[in-house]
Amino acid sequence: MRKSLLTALTLSAALSFVPAGLTLAAPITEAPMSTASYSPLYTESSWMTLNVPVAALGGTIPSDLVLSAAGLPDGTSITLVGVSQEGDQAVLTVSVQRTNTDNFINATSLIKLTSGDTTLTSFNVPVVGTAYTSGS
Repeated sequence: MRKSLLTALTLSAALSFVPAGLTLAAPITEAPMSTASYSPLYTESSWMTLNVPVAALGGTIPSDLVLSAAGLPDGTSITLVGVSQEGDQAVLTVSVQRTNTDNFINATSLIKLTSGDTTLTSFNVPVVGTAYTSGS
């Protein structure tokens, strides 16, 4: 019994630890249309991809597809670099960049895909980045 209590307290303490420089996710104001889960996108990358069912885009990939990202710390962005189709999936190549590398990023971004004035789908994607300073 004593060992179980000690293990539970140690686990509880470990789970409650939050690094001082951690940037927490901003609240997301709209519920996503899609319930698909995505692996994290990493900052300072231009090779990450997101797969979205073409059906969620209306059955075809529109030529004016636009990606917008909300819920990220200031200076952090996700940009659509390219779109291709593999089977029934639209493969979106994205670039994830930030202007400040002094802080950790552990955020959830609300991604919206639009065509013209129409939101085709939206979903949440985790975005992470480690803190580092460039040689000083």
